[in-house]
Amino acid sequence: MSWNFAACAPGVCYGIERELDQREGHAVVTALQRLYPGRVACLQESGGFVNNLRVWENLILPAWYHESASLPVLEARLVAAMDALAIPADGRAALTAALPAALSKSQRRELALARSLVQSPDWLAVETEWLVWLNGAASVACKEVYGALALRCPVLLFGAGALQHAEPLPDTGEENAVTQG
Repeated sequence: MSWNFAACAPGVCYGIERELDQREGHAVVTALQRLYPGRVACLQESGGFVNNLRVWENLILPAWYHESASLPVLEARLVAAMDALAIPADGRAALTAALPAALSKSQRRELALARSLVQSPDWLAVETEWLVWLNGAASVACKEVYGALALRCPVLLFGAGALQHAEPLPDTGEENAVTQG
């Protein structure tokens, strides 16, 4: 299977009926990351955090590594993201100093969205379980932020039932080919 990412448009949700941790799902994200290094934000059901890094590091490091932006610039983006998500200012220091294991699943999902804003992605890779949470228990602020972000870039939805909410990811018809824009 080969995918034509150049044929994908911002504001459109594409789907693949594979989980991110399965071979084909992982291959799609790997192909995207090769074409758009550091510009693919993942919204995973569990948040996708590295457990031995503090929350602040999990939120800042992906953009810092790929962009080489200064820490003050990235911290300003993080503050703006937390403002947009209506995360109370008085609890931010404790929240960002915590390890991911200390967070609720809902907090990890919300902070994964904050990390996406800090990254300013060209693509969103979203697990169906994360989208179920967004459409249900997520705050209004999370829904609004995701909606705005999903209009700026293509969304790739992974998991069971993805194609019920999305159109198929275009393929090139060539074996093992990947095209970019």
